[in-house]
Amino acid sequence: MPRVVTVARTLWILSFVLGGAAVFIAFISRDTLITELTETIGRLAPGYSEDDVSALVDLVYWVSIAGLGLVITIEAVLLAFVMNRRGGARWVQLPVLVLQTGVVLVASAFITVGDWGALVELLLLAGLALAVVGWVLCLVAPAHRWFRMKDEAQLAAFD
Repeated sequence: MPRVVTVARTLWILSFVLGGAAVFIAFISRDTLITELTETIGRLAPGYSEDDVSALVDLVYWVSIAGLGLVITIEAVLLAFVMNRRGGARWVQLPVLVLQTGVVLVASAFITVGDWGALVELLLLAGLALAVVGWVLCLVAPAHRWFRMKDEAQLAAFD
């Protein structure tokens, strides 16, 4: 395995760790987040009842947490395919990175309030940046040759 692929794998794994840490912090600070989101949404939508605001707060909180967890899981599965020299998985990662960008933007709007908000946002953005750099590293020439060598070995077996 070329060094560039090893570095890409390390960056992806660090991205997963940072995203997981952000989800964990958002989960353990749920009470603070819920309180602040309820106050904010209550001010923005004064005509809604407390039950409606509470339901909306729960929805955006859990969708943000679940979205981050889902994206991390999908990326981890794709990374396993990439590390098994399935070069096509690199291209499947691109739309997943776009999805991750959207999820991070939405989540940062909702779960980065409160005492831990700045840390959660930093973790989310750093994790996204590491994932993008890891993906780019999988496209450079040594990595590309490494992925192609497996395909060529498989084709040679059929000759």
